[in-house]
Amino acid sequence: MAKAQERVSEIVGAAEALEDEIARLETLSSSARKIRLTSGKNIARAAAELNETLALPERLAQRLQDVAKALARLQERQQAALEPLTAFASEVQRRTQLLGEQMQRFDALGQAAGEINAALAASQGDRAVVARAQARLLELSDAAREVFAAARAADFPEIAREADVFKQRMAALHDRLGSST
Repeated sequence: MAKAQERVSEIVGAAEALEDEIARLETLSSSARKIRLTSGKNIARAAAELNETLALPERLAQRLQDVAKALARLQERQQAALEPLTAFASEVQRRTQLLGEQMQRFDALGQAAGEINAALAASQGDRAVVARAQARLLELSDAAREVFAAARAADFPEIAREADVFKQRMAALHDRLGSST
């Protein structure tokens, strides 16, 4: 945290120094113009304040350069913070796409299972429909195993877990259909 405070202090310090110089210029400008030029002493004082005022633009320029340098360092920090985010954003985009692909594969399994259930419900015990359903359930179980492996390899444990549960359900339904025939 100390580094952040040092950097903030740098810009604040540079701005405060610039503000101090501008305030000094304003004070000298006002003061010099108020001097009545009616005596040698007053004229000498006015000349001294004018000379001091003439030195201020150089000091103001230095203070402005200090502020610019501090701002440049802030910009460097900003850039250094943003660059890794660009790579992270690419990774988020890649992972989002990969997750979408995994979800589509899993959704396709669910749709296929729904079609099998609908066919079985409409079959009224037709052995040919049951046999096709059993074959399709084995295919779905294999496909679920593939989704499980892909999701696990891609580090999507939730999809892997759901695919594993789905595979077990398809295998159980296959076994139930086999024992009812």
